[in-house]
Amino acid sequence: MIKKVTLCLIAILGSASALAAGGNDMALPTASGVNLMAPHQEGSWSFGAQANYFQPSNDFNYAYEGQQTGTSPDVYNVNTHSVDQDSEWGWGVDVTYHFPGEGRDVTLAYTQLDTDHSDSATQGNGSGDYLYGTGPVFAGTDVEPDINDEYSNADAHVDTDYQAVDLTFGQMITIGDRISLHPFAGLRYADIDYKADASYYSLNSSDQISGNTGYQSLHSEFTGAGPRLGSDAAVNLGGGFSLHGTLGVSLLVGSQDNSASYSETSYNSGVPDTDSTDTYNHDEDSGTRVVPEADAKLSAMYNMDFNNGYGLGFEVGYQVTNYFNATMNDSGSYFDTSDQYSDFSMQGPYARIQLDVA
Repeated sequence: MIKKVTLCLIAILGSASALAAGGNDMALPTASGVNLMAPHQEGSWSFGAQANYFQPSNDFNYAYEGQQTGTSPDVYNVNTHSVDQDSEWGWGVDVTYHFPGEGRDVTLAYTQLDTDHSDSATQGNGSGDYLYGTGPVFAGTDVEPDINDEYSNADAHVDTDYQAVDLTFGQMITIGDRISLHPFAGLRYADIDYKADASYYSLNSSDQISGNTGYQSLHSEFTGAGPRLGSDAAVNLGGGFSLHGTLGVSLLVGSQDNSASYSETSYNSGVPDTDSTDTYNHDEDSGTRVVPEADAKLSAMYNMDFNNGYGLGFEVGYQVTNYFNATMNDSGSYFDTSDQYSDFSMQGPYARIQLDVA
């Protein structure tokens, strides 16, 4: 699907470039009475600021809690506890220069989203209730953290930091009086930094520590850059109102860094002294990865033009962005195989304001 969309966008962009080279009077073959043109424009600037209320993916499974309800054979009711990432505010800024002539422009844009979420779980008080951590296993070795230790409490935390920079060149095309297309091509840089950790502990009495504690941490970061293609489309409704849609794809080449650690501490019963601590660390060598990306948005916009050459636009819409196989957010995947990647996606509404200066 991405390949087909990319080929279509390349065809659109190629047609737009040929049209622009021909000037205002050149039109592609269309239905009778419809003009497909590159409009003439004066040199001008556009400055935009955007507020995003996006929900990222990459939920972190950190504990298994449930109850044993039968034996011979054993029967378990299991509930997986996750740090679910809710929507949070992010932002973006962009600046566009519209070249004098036939509808060409260049845009530099920056987008940022930093989320921080936590969750906790507690073992039940009934007979057969249990709470386990999701500690990793070192596949192919005899080293295995004792994930069968039960805990009374678990606390987990996830931090995701996303940044992207786009540099694109575009070509405006009008189709009749109400429809316009804006194919663009350029480069995208993206940094997806994912961190997760969980703490586990068991207190067997109110005045002293005995039992077990555990801790695990995960870190996965992809940083890459590559070509970007896409197109905007707009329908003029009249009175300054319009509907807008955007479809874009990127192919990023960059480095992937993954690491994980897990530790367990057992305490002597009746004394607060540490009995033993086992620590396991895993750090993958940085490797090169190719990550495809696709994004789309749909919005409504209102523009006001002033006599002194200034214009002001207001836009509200919904956006979806997905990076394919860009992160590792499962503790087991760090140790079982290096090929268990998951998508990083974010979606949600946004509001944008744009100032045009002639």
